[in-house]
Amino acid sequence: MFNSSGDAPPPPPQQEQQEQNNDQSQQEWETMARAWLSSFAEAKEVTMPEVEAWLDANLASLPEGLRSMPRSDLCLRLISIQNCMRLPSQNPEEKEVNQLDLPNARFQRTDQWLPVYSWLETLDKDEVVKSKDISEWLTENPKVQEQLCSRHSKYHLMHYIKKCHLKILKRREKKKGIEKLEKDTSLMVHKDVAMKHASPVPSCSINNLPKDSDLYVAKRNEAYQKYEILVELEKLLSPIFPKQHTMV
Repeated sequence: MFNSSGDAPPPPPQQEQQEQNNDQSQQEWETMARAWLSSFAEAKEVTMPEVEAWLDANLASLPEGLRSMPRSDLCLRLISIQNCMRLPSQNPEEKEVNQLDLPNARFQRTDQWLPVYSWLETLDKDEVVKSKDISEWLTENPKVQEQLCSRHSKYHLMHYIKKCHLKILKRREKKKGIEKLEKDTSLMVHKDVAMKHASPVPSCSINNLPKDSDLYVAKRNEAYQKYEILVELEKLLSPIFPKQHTMV
Protein backbone atom coordinates (compact mmCIF):
# COMPACT_ATOMS: atom_id res chain seq x y z
CA MET A 1 0.00 0.00 0.00
CA PHE A 2 1.11 3.56 -0.73
CA ASN A 3 0.06 6.83 0.94
CA SER A 4 -1.28 9.87 -0.86
CA SER A 5 2.19 11.07 -1.77
CA GLY A 6 3.00 7.79 -3.51
CA ASP A 7 5.61 6.65 -0.98
CA ALA A 8 5.56 3.31 0.77
CA PRO A 9 4.30 3.57 4.35
CA PRO A 10 6.89 3.28 7.12
CA PRO A 11 7.22 -0.16 8.71
CA PRO A 12 5.28 -0.79 11.91
CA PRO A 13 7.14 0.25 15.07
CA GLN A 14 7.40 -3.37 16.21
CA GLN A 15 9.01 -4.48 12.92
CA GLU A 16 11.38 -1.51 12.95
CA GLN A 17 12.41 -2.31 16.51
CA GLN A 18 13.03 -5.95 15.55
CA GLU A 19 15.23 -4.92 12.61
CA GLN A 20 17.24 -2.62 14.88
CA ASN A 21 17.68 -5.43 17.39
CA ASN A 22 18.87 -7.78 14.62
CA ASP A 23 21.36 -5.19 13.37
CA GLN A 24 22.64 -4.64 16.88
CA SER A 25 22.93 -8.39 17.48
CA GLN A 26 24.88 -8.84 14.26
CA GLN A 27 27.21 -5.97 15.19
CA GLU A 28 27.79 -7.51 18.61
CA TRP A 29 28.44 -10.90 17.01
CA GLU A 30 30.88 -9.38 14.52
CA THR A 31 32.69 -7.58 17.36
CA MET A 32 32.97 -10.88 19.22
CA ALA A 33 34.21 -12.62 16.06
CA ARG A 34 36.82 -9.92 15.47
CA ALA A 35 38.04 -10.27 19.05
CA TRP A 36 38.48 -14.02 18.52
CA LEU A 37 40.20 -13.57 15.14
CA SER A 38 42.55 -10.98 16.67
CA SER A 39 43.96 -13.70 18.91
CA PHE A 40 45.64 -15.29 15.88
CA ALA A 41 49.04 -14.18 14.61
CA GLU A 42 48.74 -11.48 11.96
CA ALA A 43 50.07 -13.65 9.12
CA LYS A 44 48.20 -16.83 10.15
CA GLU A 45 45.06 -17.67 8.23
CA VAL A 46 42.37 -19.26 10.36
CA THR A 47 41.47 -22.79 9.23
CA MET A 48 38.00 -24.11 8.47
CA PRO A 49 38.04 -26.62 11.40
CA GLU A 50 38.96 -23.75 13.77
CA VAL A 51 36.07 -21.67 12.44
CA GLU A 52 33.59 -24.53 12.82
CA ALA A 53 34.77 -25.27 16.36
CA TRP A 54 34.31 -21.61 17.34
CA LEU A 55 30.82 -21.51 15.79
CA ASP A 56 29.81 -24.65 17.69
CA ALA A 57 31.02 -23.12 20.96
CA ASN A 58 29.19 -19.83 20.35
CA LEU A 59 26.10 -21.04 18.52
CA ALA A 60 23.72 -19.86 21.24
CA SER A 61 24.97 -16.27 20.97
CA LEU A 62 24.49 -16.05 17.19
CA PRO A 63 21.69 -13.80 15.93
CA GLU A 64 18.70 -15.61 14.48
CA GLY A 65 19.51 -14.41 10.97
CA LEU A 66 22.99 -15.93 11.17
CA ARG A 67 21.85 -19.20 12.74
CA SER A 68 19.59 -19.78 9.74
CA MET A 69 22.48 -19.33 7.29
CA PRO A 70 24.15 -22.43 5.77
CA ARG A 71 27.18 -23.42 7.83
CA SER A 72 29.54 -23.07 4.83
CA ASP A 73 28.37 -19.48 4.18
CA LEU A 74 28.82 -18.62 7.84
CA CYS A 75 32.37 -20.00 7.83
CA LEU A 76 33.22 -18.02 4.71
CA ARG A 77 31.85 -14.88 6.35
CA LEU A 78 34.19 -15.34 9.30
CA ILE A 79 37.15 -15.93 6.99
CA SER A 80 36.19 -12.83 5.00
CA ILE A 81 36.20 -10.79 8.23
CA GLN A 82 39.71 -11.99 8.99
CA ASN A 83 40.88 -11.13 5.46
CA CYS A 84 39.68 -7.56 5.99
CA MET A 85 41.47 -7.40 9.35
CA ARG A 86 44.87 -8.63 8.21
CA LEU A 87 47.43 -5.95 7.34
CA PRO A 88 44.88 -3.14 6.88
CA SER A 89 47.35 -0.25 7.28
CA GLN A 90 49.78 -1.00 4.46
CA ASN A 91 49.58 1.12 1.33
CA PRO A 92 49.85 -0.54 -2.12
CA GLU A 93 53.53 0.38 -2.56
CA GLU A 94 54.53 -1.18 0.77
CA LYS A 95 52.46 -4.26 0.00
CA GLU A 96 54.17 -4.75 -3.35
CA VAL A 97 57.61 -4.59 -1.72
CA ASN A 98 56.90 -6.68 1.37
CA GLN A 99 54.38 -9.27 0.21
CA LEU A 100 56.98 -11.90 -0.70
CA ASP A 101 58.58 -11.61 2.76
CA LEU A 102 55.49 -12.93 4.54
CA PRO A 103 55.41 -16.50 5.88
CA ASN A 104 54.14 -19.18 3.54
CA ALA A 105 50.42 -18.96 2.90
CA ARG A 106 48.13 -21.97 3.05
CA PHE A 107 46.93 -23.02 -0.41
CA GLN A 108 43.65 -24.84 -0.81
CA ARG A 109 43.26 -27.47 -3.51
CA THR A 110 39.70 -26.49 -4.39
CA ASP A 111 37.94 -26.17 -7.73
CA GLN A 112 38.22 -22.39 -7.38
CA TRP A 113 42.01 -22.57 -7.35
CA LEU A 114 42.51 -25.18 -10.09
CA PRO A 115 42.30 -22.65 -12.97
CA VAL A 116 44.98 -20.56 -11.24
CA TYR A 117 47.28 -23.56 -10.81
CA SER A 118 46.77 -24.59 -14.44
CA TRP A 119 47.63 -21.08 -15.64
CA LEU A 120 50.76 -20.87 -13.47
CA GLU A 121 51.96 -24.24 -14.78
CA THR A 122 51.84 -22.90 -18.35
CA LEU A 123 54.02 -19.85 -17.60
CA ASP A 124 57.51 -20.14 -19.09
CA LYS A 125 59.21 -17.91 -16.54
CA ASP A 126 62.25 -18.19 -14.28
CA GLU A 127 60.99 -15.54 -11.85
CA VAL A 128 57.82 -15.06 -9.81
CA VAL A 129 54.84 -13.78 -11.80
CA LYS A 130 54.21 -10.03 -11.53
CA SER A 131 51.09 -8.40 -10.04
CA LYS A 132 50.32 -6.82 -13.43
CA ASP A 133 50.23 -10.25 -15.12
CA ILE A 134 47.99 -11.64 -12.37
CA SER A 135 45.58 -8.70 -12.66
CA GLU A 136 45.38 -9.10 -16.44
CA TRP A 137 44.70 -12.83 -16.15
CA LEU A 138 42.00 -12.30 -13.51
CA THR A 139 40.37 -9.66 -15.71
CA GLU A 140 40.31 -12.15 -18.58
CA ASN A 141 38.73 -14.75 -16.26
CA PRO A 142 35.98 -12.82 -14.42
CA LYS A 143 34.26 -15.91 -12.98
CA VAL A 144 37.46 -17.11 -11.33
CA GLN A 145 38.14 -13.60 -10.07
CA GLU A 146 34.65 -13.30 -8.60
CA GLN A 147 34.90 -16.64 -6.78
CA LEU A 148 38.35 -15.96 -5.33
CA CYS A 149 37.67 -12.35 -4.36
CA SER A 150 34.64 -13.51 -2.38
CA ARG A 151 37.02 -15.32 -0.04
CA HIS A 152 40.22 -13.26 -0.22
CA SER A 153 41.15 -9.61 -0.36
CA LYS A 154 42.85 -8.47 -3.57
CA TYR A 155 46.21 -8.11 -1.83
CA HIS A 156 46.08 -11.56 -0.24
CA LEU A 157 44.91 -13.04 -3.53
CA MET A 158 48.02 -11.63 -5.22
CA HIS A 159 50.17 -12.89 -2.37
CA TYR A 160 48.74 -16.43 -2.53
CA ILE A 161 49.18 -16.67 -6.31
CA LYS A 162 52.78 -15.44 -6.15
CA LYS A 163 53.65 -17.87 -3.37
CA CYS A 164 52.06 -20.68 -5.36
CA HIS A 165 54.10 -19.75 -8.45
CA LEU A 166 57.24 -19.62 -6.30
CA LYS A 167 56.56 -23.21 -5.18
CA ILE A 168 56.12 -24.28 -8.80
CA LEU A 169 59.45 -22.66 -9.77
CA LYS A 170 61.24 -24.37 -6.87
CA ARG A 171 59.73 -27.72 -7.86
CA ARG A 172 60.90 -27.27 -11.46
CA GLU A 173 64.39 -26.29 -10.32
CA LYS A 174 64.57 -29.34 -8.07
CA LYS A 175 63.36 -31.58 -10.91
CA LYS A 176 66.01 -30.17 -13.29
CA GLY A 177 68.68 -30.81 -10.67
CA ILE A 178 67.60 -34.44 -10.25
CA GLU A 179 67.51 -35.01 -14.03
CA LYS A 180 71.01 -33.50 -14.43
CA LEU A 181 72.32 -35.66 -11.59
CA GLU A 182 70.82 -38.79 -13.18
CA LYS A 183 72.34 -37.86 -16.57
CA ASP A 184 75.79 -37.24 -15.07
CA THR A 185 75.60 -40.49 -13.12
CA SER A 186 74.59 -42.39 -16.26
CA LEU A 187 77.55 -40.96 -18.20
CA MET A 188 79.94 -41.85 -15.39
CA VAL A 189 78.65 -45.43 -15.25
CA HIS A 190 78.87 -45.77 -19.05
CA LYS A 191 82.43 -44.42 -19.06
CA ASP A 192 83.42 -46.73 -16.21
CA VAL A 193 81.96 -49.76 -17.99
CA ALA A 194 83.72 -48.81 -21.24
CA MET A 195 87.05 -48.52 -19.45
CA LYS A 196 86.53 -51.90 -17.84
CA HIS A 197 85.83 -53.46 -21.25
CA ALA A 198 88.90 -51.80 -22.74
CA SER A 199 91.27 -52.93 -20.02
CA PRO A 200 93.25 -56.05 -21.09
CA VAL A 201 92.59 -59.33 -19.37
CA PRO A 202 95.70 -60.37 -17.49
CA SER A 203 97.27 -63.42 -19.08
CA CYS A 204 97.97 -66.44 -17.00
CA SER A 205 100.73 -68.71 -18.33
CA ILE A 206 99.78 -72.38 -18.26
CA ASN A 207 103.34 -73.24 -17.23
CA ASN A 208 102.79 -71.45 -13.91
CA LEU A 209 99.73 -73.53 -13.02
CA PRO A 210 99.78 -76.80 -11.07
CA LYS A 211 99.27 -79.66 -13.52
CA ASP A 212 96.67 -81.30 -11.32
CA SER A 213 94.49 -78.16 -11.08
CA ASP A 214 91.16 -77.75 -12.92
CA LEU A 215 92.34 -74.48 -14.45
CA TYR A 216 95.43 -76.17 -15.93
CA VAL A 217 93.26 -78.88 -17.54
CA ALA A 218 90.82 -76.29 -18.91
CA LYS A 219 93.64 -74.18 -20.36
CA ARG A 220 95.28 -77.23 -21.95
CA ASN A 221 92.01 -78.37 -23.55
CA GLU A 222 91.38 -74.87 -24.86
CA ALA A 223 94.87 -74.72 -26.39
CA TYR A 224 94.42 -78.12 -28.00
CA GLN A 225 91.08 -77.09 -29.54
CA LYS A 226 92.67 -73.94 -30.96
CA TYR A 227 95.48 -76.05 -32.41
CA GLU A 228 92.99 -78.39 -34.12
CA ILE A 229 91.14 -75.42 -35.59
CA LEU A 230 94.36 -73.97 -37.00
CA VAL A 231 95.31 -77.34 -38.52
CA GLU A 232 91.93 -77.64 -40.23
CA LEU A 233 92.19 -74.07 -41.46
CA GLU A 234 95.62 -74.75 -42.91
CA LYS A 235 94.28 -77.77 -44.79
CA LEU A 236 91.51 -75.68 -46.29
CA LEU A 237 93.75 -72.82 -47.37
CA SER A 238 96.79 -74.71 -48.62
CA PRO A 239 95.24 -75.65 -52.03
CA ILE A 240 94.30 -72.02 -52.65
CA PHE A 241 97.58 -70.22 -52.09
CA PRO A 242 99.65 -72.20 -54.67
CA LYS A 243 97.09 -71.39 -57.39
CA GLN A 244 97.21 -67.68 -56.50
CA HIS A 245 101.04 -67.88 -56.54
CA THR A 246 100.97 -69.43 -60.02
CA MET A 247 98.64 -66.75 -61.35
CA VAL A 248 100.95 -64.03 -60.05
